Amino acid sequence: MRLTDDARDTLLMGAVVGGGGSVLLLVFELFWRFPWQLIVPLVAGMVVFGVLLGAMSLGDGQRDADRRESSRVSLLAWACLNEGRCETDPAALTTDGEGWELPGSPLFRGALLAVGHREGVEVGIACAMSEDPKAESVWYMTVLVRLREEHSPARVQYRKIHRLSLPPDVESVAMAGRELCVRYAGWPEDFVALNRQVDAVVRLAASLQEA
Repeated sequence: MRLTDDARDTLLMGAVVGGGGSVLLLVFELFWRFPWQLIVPLVAGMVVFGVLLGAMSLGDGQRDADRRESSRVSLLAWACLNEGRCETDPAALTTDGEGWELPGSPLFRGALLAVGHREGVEVGIACAMSEDPKAESVWYMTVLVRLREEHSPARVQYRKIHRLSLPPDVESVAMAGRELCVRYAGWPEDFVALNRQVDAVVRLAASLQEA
C-alpha cells in the first residue's frame, strides 16, 4: 500500500517522538547513571507512546479523508439531481456558459462547491474549513440562495435563529443584496442530510420574498 505524504509525515512524527524520547533517556543514563531497571521501562514506554501517537494521527487523517469523500459524493449527487455542477474551483463554474451568479460571490469559497436550481431558484453549496482557531466549527458548509430582489444587509442574532424553522446545526444566517447565506456546522453527513439542509434554506428564502 502506497502511503500519502500526510501519512508519511505522521509516521515520521511518531518515530521522532518515540525515538527522540528514548535517545534522551539514554543520554540521561550515561551522565547520571539511572538504574537500568528504571531506564528500560521508560525507553519502552516512549517507543510505545510514539507508535500510539502516530496511529491516532493516522486514524484522524483517514476519518477526515472519508468525510471529504462522503461529502463530495453527496454534493455531486445533489448537483446532478438539480441541473447543476460540482467543482472544486469557482472559476470553473463562472466560465462554463451556464450563467451561474452565485460562484461570483465572495462567500462561495471552499474545498467542495456545487450549484444547481432548486424550486426555481439558484442555490450554491460551499464546504470549507475555517482557518480561525476560535471558530465554533472547523468544518462548515455555506448554503447560498439567489434572491429575486435586492435586500438590505441583515444578520439574524444567534439566539433568534431557532425561530426560523432551520435545522439545529445552523451557525449563522445573513442576507445582503440578492443573496441569502446560511452557514451550517460541519459538512453534510450524507445526501439525505444535505437535501434537508438545502431545502430548509430554500424555504426560508421563499418566505422572505413573499414578505
